[in-house]
Amino acid sequence: MAGCSPAEKVSSIQNIGCELGDVVNGRALNIATTVAPITSIVANIAGGTPTLIKGIVPEGTNSHTFEPKPSDAASLESADIIFINGLVLEEPTKDLAMANLKESANVCELGTEVLPVSEYIYDFSFPKEGGKPNPHLWTNPPM
Repeated sequence: MAGCSPAEKVSSIQNIGCELGDVVNGRALNIATTVAPITSIVANIAGGTPTLIKGIVPEGTNSHTFEPKPSDAASLESADIIFINGLVLEEPTKDLAMANLKESANVCELGTEVLPVSEYIYDFSFPKEGGKPNPHLWTNPPM
């Protein structure tokens, strides 16, 4: 992203497939994320722009069993956009986000934005009959 203007970087977030809602003028963009890899990706895309990024699930914490604290609701409520994995990885955090989402904000489920249902992966830990795909996305773009 070197050489991009702040507007281009915000546009890059939108190009992921997620809308920002109303344009944010005159203040930093408040972004909430769930798991550490998503926090890192978003921070790298938004780097150098006026953003406040809050990761909800602490690094090293099992996101499958993580239960957000009531104080996390305030972070989610103030967010302009919330990035989550989707694919049923962090349902309690998603539920809290949806319950506290301000009108102009959006939740971007990266897994469901970039991965068609036909490409969901199931295995012994995530059997197809359970209906929940393996949510462990790897950043392995085709070269």
